[in-house]
Amino acid sequence: MLERIVSLEPSITATLVALGQRQRLVAVTRYCHRLVEVTGLPQLETTWSVKADEVAAMAPDLVIAATPYQAGKIDELLKARLNVLCLYPQSLADVYAHLILLGRLCEAPSQAETIVAEMQATFAELQRQAAGQPRRRIYVEEWPKPLITAAPWIAELVELLGGEVVPQPPGRQVSEQEVIEADPEVIILNWAGLDKIDPARVLGRAGWEQVSAIRAGRVVAVNEIWLNAPGPNLAEGARQLWQALYQEP
Repeated sequence: MLERIVSLEPSITATLVALGQRQRLVAVTRYCHRLVEVTGLPQLETTWSVKADEVAAMAPDLVIAATPYQAGKIDELLKARLNVLCLYPQSLADVYAHLILLGRLCEAPSQAETIVAEMQATFAELQRQAAGQPRRRIYVEEWPKPLITAAPWIAELVELLGGEVVPQPPGRQVSEQEVIEADPEVIILNWAGLDKIDPARVLGRAGWEQVSAIRAGRVVAVNEIWLNAPGPNLAEGARQLWQALYQEP
């Protein structure tokens, strides 16, 4: 029985809470409160910088980690003789599969299937609403220095909503020149880990004056964690994407 679970990513915490499994959580990350109510639970760092001894002190039956990882951190958890489940979602299909997996682990398979169905229904409705809209070139920026484009599952949502993701492929470091040459018509900012993002920092970038999105003032900041955390919260993240794509600036 998995009675004591440590979650090392907000996406994991959000998934377990959605599955009705909050009582199994004995520690979460310091970012998880931005997605779900976790008052009273000890807060740790994410997989990127967590300390193994702090995790071990929670005496977990299972530690669940997810991307992004930093080299050596999982090794440290294993050396502490902890049971660790590592997830590496890249697509919406992965997100669905991981929801089903966690549902089975926590003896809540029907709840997991319901959540997946609800997510898919939300995406389908947003796709319907986007039908007939002009197809625009979209640049989604996950980090400004260096420039990093959004994760593949976010690019998948943009495409599903009728946008054309540029530059290709997503989920990597890019140069300023690549972005400028791709000439996005909308720029969406979801800088990982930041609560507040000021579009003015991008609107004033030297050398970007002729980019269509800059000229039109279509640089939109979203609540990044709703998109960067690959869990059930992507339904709300997709709604924010739709607004960024189609509401007038």
